[in-house]
Amino acid sequence: MVLLAVALLALGAAAFAWLATPPGRAFDAETWRARVAAWDDSAARMADRLIAQSTLQGMTRNDVVRLLGTPPRTPYFGDWDLVYWLGPERGYFSVDSEWLVVRLDARQRVTDYRIVRD
Repeated sequence: MVLLAVALLALGAAAFAWLATPPGRAFDAETWRARVAAWDDSAARMADRLIAQSTLQGMTRNDVVRLLGTPPRTPYFGDWDLVYWLGPERGYFSVDSEWLVVRLDARQRVTDYRIVRD
C-alpha cells in the first residue's frame, strides 16, 4: 500500500511538472537566426512558447525586429505586418510551411500574432 502511495505521488508530481511547463522551447536568438536545416523545428517550438507566454503582445515593431530579426520578404500573408518562416509544417506528412505572423496597430505595437500554414 505504501509503495502504491509513493508511486501515485511520484506520478502526480511528474504530471504537475509536465503541465506547468509551457509548450515549446525557450527563445534563443542565436538558434532562431542560425537555422540552416529545413527539418529543424526549433523556430516553430520557440514560436509556440512566444505565443503561450504572450511575449510579443504590446511590443513595438522595432522590439520584435530586434528580437526576431528583419523578416524576409515574402508574397505570403500580405494582410499581416511581419511574417517569419518557421519551417515545414510539423507532422508525419509535411506539405505546407508554418509561419509566425504578426499584426501591428497604428502605433506600431503588436496586437495579434499566431502560427499559420500556407
